[in-house]
Amino acid sequence: MLDIKIFKNQIDVLWEDEKYKSLPFVSRGYAIQSVIPFNSILFIGINPSFNEKKNKHFKSFFYDVHKDDSHKYFKKFKDIGEKTKNLWSHFDLLFLRETNQNNIKHLYNSLIGKEFLDEQLLISKKVIESSKPKIIVISNAFARDLFLKDGIFQTEFDSQIGTHKIINNEKLVGVPVFFTSMLTGQRALDNGSYERLIWHLKKILN
Repeated sequence: MLDIKIFKNQIDVLWEDEKYKSLPFVSRGYAIQSVIPFNSILFIGINPSFNEKKNKHFKSFFYDVHKDDSHKYFKKFKDIGEKTKNLWSHFDLLFLRETNQNNIKHLYNSLIGKEFLDEQLLISKKVIESSKPKIIVISNAFARDLFLKDGIFQTEFDSQIGTHKIINNEKLVGVPVFFTSMLTGQRALDNGSYERLIWHLKKILN
């Protein structure tokens, strides 16, 4: 089990850096998954959401989705874990809290904003490497762009397994990567595509 809190000092230094203090959403603090089981199916997201009504106090914190997986966002991940009989986990590439992804994209288009987000991506790269996932599933187009940005991870399609695999990272070379549509929400995979995804994951796991 990887304890992501080993990266807490690096994240705190980034959040306390004066040059990033005035950026949007920084004052809300960060939110990060606290643990990732080794050899899991790792679902990759963009960043944690933020609810103005529920989150009246701004603070940084770690959370454990495996202790509270009742949120509808994690329902399909849990279902896939059960149907493939494999450990699963979830990790957001970015730690700042904001629900509207267009606002994250806008931040990324500014020079200082891009620098701030790139620093988070470098930490996320270390987290993903250290978690030693068996399979990575990325169900968001923007998350895919960030995952592949500047060659942080490079993938190529492998016709033998029918999906992409990592080719440029010594710690993760050969790890299968699925790029899919959203698993929850209005633009989620249809039932047929969802069933095929589970079949495909089982095929690779076996």
